[in-house]
Amino acid sequence: MEKGDLAAAAKLLRSGTTVDDFLRQFPAAKQEPGLLVVATHEQDEYEGKSHSSTEYRSIPLNGRGDYTISTDGHASASTLASGKWIVEYEKRGYPKPYVEAFYFPEGLSRKPLAKSYAMWVQYADCLVDTTAQIYLPAAKRTGVRMPQKETASQAALLQFVHQQTKRPVVEYNDNISEEEQKAQWRAYREWDSLRLQKVDAIAQTPRFRELLVKAATDDAALGTTSDEFEEYVARYYSPARALLLKRSRRVVGGCSQDDSPRLHALGIAQLSAEAVNWETFLRAHLDIMNDRFERMSDGSYAWEKRQTYLRELEELDINVPDLLLGIILRIDNPSKNHYFGAVNRIGRALAETEQPRELEQRLLSTVEDSNLDAFNRLLAYYLFLNYNQYLTDKTQQRQNIATLNQSVQKLPAYLVARATVREEK
Repeated sequence: MEKGDLAAAAKLLRSGTTVDDFLRQFPAAKQEPGLLVVATHEQDEYEGKSHSSTEYRSIPLNGRGDYTISTDGHASASTLASGKWIVEYEKRGYPKPYVEAFYFPEGLSRKPLAKSYAMWVQYADCLVDTTAQIYLPAAKRTGVRMPQKETASQAALLQFVHQQTKRPVVEYNDNISEEEQKAQWRAYREWDSLRLQKVDAIAQTPRFRELLVKAATDDAALGTTSDEFEEYVARYYSPARALLLKRSRRVVGGCSQDDSPRLHALGIAQLSAEAVNWETFLRAHLDIMNDRFERMSDGSYAWEKRQTYLRELEELDINVPDLLLGIILRIDNPSKNHYFGAVNRIGRALAETEQPRELEQRLLSTVEDSNLDAFNRLLAYYLFLNYNQYLTDKTQQRQNIATLNQSVQKLPAYLVARATVREEK
């Protein structure tokens, strides 16, 4: 409701009135029946104090029915019982005050995962070690907008390398013309393309070894290193030490086009593979696949360029469908550090699978399975839609939508019409 006596409406809702009685007294109120609402307990800290809340969100279907209400504290069983209201009265709402509420005719309930689905989650937890993390506890946030001061030993090594390889200067000032700046960048790119060949030539010299060992073993450098420095440590000193350096800093992207967080994770994955550090490798690889990185800003126009690298996991003989479905399912008692995947990114990754028909059948069977809770069935539905969106065969896309709509008929009755995919006109 956005018009009328909002305070009276909120009071009536909180009194536990019936839907019919409320609509009789406030006929202008808008209603949208047949929503699936999921309640999530949240725990965070604000100004050093712990704060708990419960978020109620309806799952949108075909672009409709997306509503969210947050309340303080964790909801009790009685709050979620049948015939209850969750009410939000926003007196200073934007663009205008409003009252909105969820009514639970059947209450909210939990349903244990059937054994077959629990095994997917278990498989994911076995592969993605829940006791491991990519970044060390003391890792520092770094990036183009939050540079860290390099240590003297690190600076000495890089200065020596740059002098010996004749690294060109790239200046940023108003006194340089556009053509001069382009020429500087061309010179820099040419130098960078030949850099490692030149460094290889000086890598065994006494001076280089002295500077490298001193800088690489300097613990003061943890959290302050650069990609270039870490590359020299990995190539000429120790991949394990380079991995420690990379895990000691968390790269924050400056904008949508800044691919440094992904390159940093890729470096961690590669070094972890060399060091046979399986736990760190798989988490870093999944972060790349899920595009799970912190950025100052992130426009959707940049998402398409970020690859998922699914084939690399398939080449390792990992049961990729079980792994990815295991991190897509939502559970309310996960292991600490359980890895939750993003439906849109996982859907895109699955479009690269070498076994598309088998995958499609598994997703459709999950949508149809009444032994699984409605929320996870809808996640499988959304995963199928995201997967289908990235297929290149338009005929196969249309066939898949028709098949999905057949599976939708086996969802709970109140969801069928809303979940049926409409043909684009």
